[in-house]
Amino acid sequence: MLPLEERKLIHQLNQSNVKAFDTLFFQYHKRIYNFCLKFISSKLEAEEIVQVVFIAIWENRKNIDPEKLFSAYIFSIARHHVYNAIKKLTFQKAYLEQLSNNGLNFDFNTEETIYFNELEGLIEKLINQLPPRRKEIFVLSRQQGLTYVEIAKKLDITENTVDTQLRKALDFIRPELIKLFL
Repeated sequence: MLPLEERKLIHQLNQSNVKAFDTLFFQYHKRIYNFCLKFISSKLEAEEIVQVVFIAIWENRKNIDPEKLFSAYIFSIARHHVYNAIKKLTFQKAYLEQLSNNGLNFDFNTEETIYFNELEGLIEKLINQLPPRRKEIFVLSRQQGLTYVEIAKKLDITENTVDTQLRKALDFIRPELIKLFL
């Protein structure tokens, strides 16, 4: 697209012209999507970022400077969202690893705390879906930090039963979390 034509489109976008927005959307959608896909292997996540980018464009349409290169502007928004998505996915993977290794030992900054709270809520919902005895064993192990021996004595069951129930709980929780993150 010629810079003059692009400037006209941006000026029209500043005036809330939906056709101008649509033209820019079709002009940049595929490029932004491919850019996101280079860094994030999930097509769904890449498409979601594209949608967020264009929502941001529409919401800030009146502040976009028609004299500045629009491609630089839109790619900087995309880059920011890709970076955040990578951070979130990295944190989620670490959380899942830590979940399977008994407990959490993270130092959180504010953004990580938000992600942690979100994940913790999702985990809690999944734990509540476990059968009552399996849930009790899981909570004693993963949230209260009891050993297999301690759980077995407390519940008057074998250590093998504790191990089996924990495996079944994790076999349920892990795939459900992975589905949520992909």
